[in-house]
Amino acid sequence: MPQYAYLIAGTDPADDRDEDRRVMSRGTQTLPDGQDPATFAADRLAQNRVEHSYYTGPRRIAYWPHEPGTPLPRTAPANAQHIDG
Repeated sequence: MPQYAYLIAGTDPADDRDEDRRVMSRGTQTLPDGQDPATFAADRLAQNRVEHSYYTGPRRIAYWPHEPGTPLPRTAPANAQHIDG
């Protein structure tokens, strides 16, 4: 089963904090065989909107394949896929 890392950050252009200071959530998840990573990411982004309802601005999830046991980076790597929401 593939493992994916994700990073969700606010993308409000008025927020002048550095990218790594805008992060609301990050983590990894093992996806069941056959689950589309984009579906996982969209679901995780929707869940984040509920969990962090105090932030009403735009946000983005970056997701990418992740090797188990390796540390998560502070910002998304260049090969990450993105969904805005």
